[in-house]
This record gives sequence, structure tokens and C-alpha cells, in this order.
Amino acid sequence: MIELIQYQKQYGKKVIYHPIDLVIPEHSISFLMGKNGCGKTTLLKCIAGLESYRGEILFNGKPLSTVREECFVVWDDSPCYPNLTGLQNLYVLCEKRSSKAKIQQVAEKYLEYAVLKRKVKSYSYGQRKKLMLALVDLLEPTYLVMDEISNGLDIDMMDELANHLMELKSRCTILLTGHQFSFYEKIAEHIFLKKSETVVYISPEKRATKSLEELYHDKTIES
Repeated sequence: MIELIQYQKQYGKKVIYHPIDLVIPEHSISFLMGKNGCGKTTLLKCIAGLESYRGEILFNGKPLSTVREECFVVWDDSPCYPNLTGLQNLYVLCEKRSSKAKIQQVAEKYLEYAVLKRKVKSYSYGQRKKLMLALVDLLEPTYLVMDEISNGLDIDMMDELANHLMELKSRCTILLTGHQFSFYEKIAEHIFLKKSETVVYISPEKRATKSLEELYHDKTIES
């Protein structure tokens, strides 16, 4: 699990999160929703150790420094080395954790070999996303965070991704953010809503009566 203890974040005088306690359960898929610019990505950056914050963020009781190699974040813009090919990116990012033969085998489940041999600067938005999904398969993280992962994927690829995430959760703690509710509706087990300067957990009882879109617009949910 990923546990936030009295977590708080602000930029200057602007408060993004008042002190909150939050648990992202292990071996399950959690979904964090909220308006654009509300602070979802900021929270993910804090979890990844890319921004400072107050409080604690623990991974099964351990600080990030002791489990960093077990964590992986897929960002919306899927940053890669633009002047390397797709395969070269995977060789570098896997850091000898997989053989070249295995890397190519896994990568070809997502992209054609001709695409993998091209420089990433020529890739479409969706192709960069698929390259990152191949990297997830290769790294096999214990903690997986994915920001707007369904963006840029076609319907078939989103269906494959949904099935793959359902398989991954047996060995992985997964936290997702995004806005394509029809995709997350099918797979998310725990729902969190960023509201004002806090995060609200949506109870199973409330979720049973409303869709994610309805919950997103529900003004009766208190922060």
C-alpha cells in the first residue's frame, strides 16, 4: 500500500492540500479524479519524490528511498529520449534488468518492429504511451502510478490495457488518474475525489448508486 500521513502541499501561500491521511490499498486499482489543475499530478509528483511536501509518504511502511526501484510512474506526456529509437529507449530505461531479446519480444506486443526502430521524436502521442506500457511490463514494479494513461489510445488498446491492469494488480499497487470515466469505471476498485484542498474517499455504498461521472459532478460530496 501507499500511505500518506499528514501530507500537505502548498506553493507559496497557495494551499493545494491541507494535512490529509490517505491509504492507497495494495493489490488493487485506485482511481483519483478531479478537475484539471486541481493538484492530481502534483500529488503524483510528491509520491514519486519529484516535489517537496510536508508529512510522510510510505510504501508498505517504508520511505521512497528504500523502494525507489520498485516504483514506476507513467506520465501523461510519456517522456523519452527523443533521438534514440524505441528499442534503444527500452534498453537504457531497463538498465540491464532484461535481455535485449526479452525487451524486443515484450515491445512487439505494443508496437510493430519498424516503429520500434524509429527515433522516438517521430512517434505519435499514442505510440509513446505504448512504449511506456512495454516498459511497465519489463520493469514489473511493485508500485505503479499512471497519469492520464488512457489518453491517446484507441478502443482496442484501452481494452487490452484494462485487462492487463486487472492482471497486474495481483502483484502491484496501482494508482490511476484521468478523465475518461468509461475506461476507469470498469477497473477501479477504490475511488478518490480531489475536492478543494483535500481528497475524499468515495464509499462503496455511494459508488453503488452512481457512476463515476455522476460522482464527479456530485455537489453533495463534502470535502
